Amino acid sequence: MTNGDMKAPGLPLSRDAALAALGEAAQWWGCDVPDDPGTSELAALLNELVERLRTDHRDERLRSAVVDLAEVAEALGAASRLGGLLPAISLWHLRTAVEKEQQARHHLARAATAQPNGVPLSTAVS
Repeated sequence: MTNGDMKAPGLPLSRDAALAALGEAAQWWGCDVPDDPGTSELAALLNELVERLRTDHRDERLRSAVVDLAEVAEALGAASRLGGLLPAISLWHLRTAVEKEQQARHHLARAATAQPNGVPLSTAVS
């Protein structure tokens, strides 16, 4: 990681901020997130979500989002395995997870954003 990486717009600069952003993102995707989740808990939730969404073949946007969400889960798993070792590398994995989650949402928002019967996306993908 270089100092230039720290200036990317919209990405959290601390581990706590990244975990908070990823917890909120998991809730947006319909996951039941515990209070103050850790990296391993978020990784498990995202892995469950990915498996659930892989069986749903609604459209290309969802399949593209699932690929990004799988990368989120992978980055969270890597940060979890590092634990307190190499905090800069762990933060890089967390920031990568945030960026990939944002890309997953972008895949869904790129085309039509309207949901059937006005159901919010977080319940529609559950």
